[in-house]
Amino acid sequence: MGKPTRRTALSDRIPGGRDGRRMLIVTFVDRIGSGLWGATATLYFTFAAGLSTAEIGVLLGVSGAIGIAGPPLGGLLADRVRLRPLLITVQLVRAAASLALLTTTDLRLLLAVASVGSLGDRAASVLTKLYATRVAGPERVRYQAFSRTAMNVGWAVGGLVAAAALTDGTVTVYRWLLIGDALSFVASALFTLGCAEPPSASRIAAQSAPPEPASAETASASAAAHP
Repeated sequence: MGKPTRRTALSDRIPGGRDGRRMLIVTFVDRIGSGLWGATATLYFTFAAGLSTAEIGVLLGVSGAIGIAGPPLGGLLADRVRLRPLLITVQLVRAAASLALLTTTDLRLLLAVASVGSLGDRAASVLTKLYATRVAGPERVRYQAFSRTAMNVGWAVGGLVAAAALTDGTVTVYRWLLIGDALSFVASALFTLGCAEPPSASRIAAQSAPPEPASAETASASAAAHP
């Protein structure tokens, strides 16, 4: 047998096996898109959508406030339906919301679309963490360290790409960066499609629950059987 390569050794250290590693890719690609949009949003709404500073403040503030409902809503749905299809659906909703921003300059429509996207962003974040928790099992804390690294690197890459593109400073560039944001969510959905459904939450709870101590009645019966 040959010596394990550095890449193989790193893969072996990542909890969750193949699906755990694939979900790190999902996190990385997702955050690239978020980095692209985070660096572009205000410029896009100013120069492409033609909104005023006050309107942009309302748009970002209200959609951000509505997005707070994403994590509890995502967690509630994850308790009732299969996690993998739910995460794929949320990613595709995010992609659709990003592309829909390109279709209108009306503040009310932009507010509705941005709110859906914000809900999807926050829900996808908690669903990705839930998936990782289920596949990593008892090593979930160590997995979160890998996940946070993937998030930070992905965000940095997206921000750097956006910064390089924004030197051109045209409306066309803003639109293409928004399209790149949408494509990152489509790619995340495709990577998630290749993952298996993780163990259910009830099964994880049963596996991690300590064995119940024998009751007094059971102990008495055992003593009677073995004097």
